[in-house]
Amino acid sequence: MSRRLLSLLLLWATLACVSTASAEPASQAMPAPSVFDDSEYVPGAKRLEQRLLSPCCWDTSKQTLDVHDSPIATDLKREIKRRLKAGETPDAIEADLVDRYGEKIRAVPEGNPLKGFALILSIIGGAALFGLGFMLYSWQKRAKAERKPPPPDAPRDEWDDALDRELAD
Repeated sequence: MSRRLLSLLLLWATLACVSTASAEPASQAMPAPSVFDDSEYVPGAKRLEQRLLSPCCWDTSKQTLDVHDSPIATDLKREIKRRLKAGETPDAIEADLVDRYGEKIRAVPEGNPLKGFALILSIIGGAALFGLGFMLYSWQKRAKAERKPPPPDAPRDEWDDALDRELAD
């Protein structure tokens, strides 16, 4: 199995080198950078992009803005970052985009019962994990207590005497 993995990694590295070598030479003119840097971190932008669907994907893949890469999604991501940097709140930006594109731009529409279901499911899961942890702890504690040898001055009963007689015979 490790040889197969090693050969796949070697193949992948070879393909990466070949594709890099066949790319356009670096001497050609690079396009001018955009006025707004898409990779720049803006607090709150990623969270808002995760809550909104890309308008070109409402009926097909239903991808959110943070993972989609169409021109309209890129424009909306730039707009969100620009508006957040200007001081607008994420809720105001989301409300404006909902007014512009309609309710179906939201990944999870308002009033969706799945929000409450997810909360209940996470509470039940947490309680189940807590119960499982408690059960494992009590089993471990009981197993430790059962493994301890009896104290040397423990009272003897009839079974001890019968065992001693059988061992002597």
